[in-house]
Amino acid sequence: MKEIHARAPQRNSRRRLPQRRAAIAVEVEHAGHHFRMQIGCFSDGALGEVFLDAAKQNSALDALAADAAILISLLLQHGATPAEIGHALRRAPDGTAASLIGAVVDRLVEEGAP
Repeated sequence: MKEIHARAPQRNSRRRLPQRRAAIAVEVEHAGHHFRMQIGCFSDGALGEVFLDAAKQNSALDALAADAAILISLLLQHGATPAEIGHALRRAPDGTAASLIGAVVDRLVEEGAP
């Protein structure tokens, strides 16, 4: 196992968010479910984190939404843009997001992120 890690390409370093940061709150809807999304920004205005809550707290959907937001946040902090993340995700035949993660990333792009 040690050998695998030694050969793995080095990742971009993670950009840390300041303790106090600007944030905006928006609503997201996907597949008939409603979510509250908080978007946190770096001091230069770049997106750095996402928090996502389902309408029904402590449900399986709420846990999935929170975990998805953590993964999106880590991608943003490692330098991926919402557009790059969205390009990698599955789409429905009409071009809309096929998953909650896609809907969140699309909303980030709508909010003005690259």
